[in-house]
Amino acid sequence: MLGLVVVLVLAGVSIAIASRGDEEEKKPAGANLSAILCPLESTGKTDAGGQPELKPAKDAFDTAELLDLPLEEARQKAGAKGCEIAVSVQDGAGQPVPIELNPKLIYVYTEKGIVTQIEGVGGGI
Repeated sequence: MLGLVVVLVLAGVSIAIASRGDEEEKKPAGANLSAILCPLESTGKTDAGGQPELKPAKDAFDTAELLDLPLEEARQKAGAKGCEIAVSVQDGAGQPVPIELNPKLIYVYTEKGIVTQIEGVGGGI
């Protein structure tokens, strides 16, 4: 008798869970403020240090799309959006990178040829 009750309860719970699957997933209405986008473009203004202010271009993409990709695949994906990749840390070791401001350059960390972290876009000192 107890077995029959358990089966009925489990069946009821399963039906309740399955019926919720048709609901649309609610997505946040706002933008991801922590996204690192590329390419960037000048705003026409300069900051307090005299460097040009940059903002994401209209066609900018979220560089998080490059995470967990093999480096060459990430380079191709970034290149299709007009961006380039510089590896700043490879397998835990710092690498020489350009120091010039480049609004189309994405700095990444890699481990065993896989992109593991996006450091930033643009560079400059």
